[in-house]
Amino acid sequence: MRILSSLLFVASCLAADLPSGESLIQKAFEVTGGEKTTAKFKATTMSGKLEMGGGSLVGTVLMYQADGKSYTTLELPGIGKVEEGFDGQTAWEMSALQGVRVKEGAERDLSVRGAKLTPLSGWRDSYTAVKTIGEEDVDGQPAWKVEMTPTTGKPEIFYLDKKSGLPVRMTMSMPTAMGEIAVDQRLGDYRMVTGVQTPFLMVMNAMNQVMTMKFDKVSYEESVPEGRFDLPAAVKTMVERRKNAPR
Repeated sequence: MRILSSLLFVASCLAADLPSGESLIQKAFEVTGGEKTTAKFKATTMSGKLEMGGGSLVGTVLMYQADGKSYTTLELPGIGKVEEGFDGQTAWEMSALQGVRVKEGAERDLSVRGAKLTPLSGWRDSYTAVKTIGEEDVDGQPAWKVEMTPTTGKPEIFYLDKKSGLPVRMTMSMPTAMGEIAVDQRLGDYRMVTGVQTPFLMVMNAMNQVMTMKFDKVSYEESVPEGRFDLPAAVKTMVERRKNAPR
């Protein structure tokens, strides 16, 4: 029992030496732009190249985010177009392979968080608990590990570079139509865009597949095309059917 007490004491001392999760996340938000800078902008537009299969499949990616709404389209040869969006109420996905889906529960809530101007915008409203759980190297550089518990869904781990404070990696259990999937995402090639530190490289590893997004254009000042966040006709039809379905 004395040994156990000693180990617990040592563990508590080590935990006390870690910076708080709240301070690290707030620093990450500040170094990526902060409230004063991001409040000036209403929209995010990102476009670039999408690679899968070790570069054997090359396509395009286009993303819009504004006013708590979002739209993303991915196009790959042999797979076609995959679209997903959130109009402020309904989260949806549409593709030739899976057809039309309306997202609900934790999957919808993930879309709500993804509609923020930047990943950490309004983080205090999106997460109920934040704590530092340790440190770990990411691509050879030391980083803090911060566990963030969303209002719904399982905790997500943010890795924040110790030197820059920038988010360089995120791991999570992502809710999908196929169940929960472990996702590991790396962020890199940060560049300053109108006062916002923005990753131009995103590498996502899930189900033993690697998807790399290399953006060549990012803007926080361009207007989103009119009607871009409107629900597609097929999604509207599905929403109406659900509303009118007997309960």
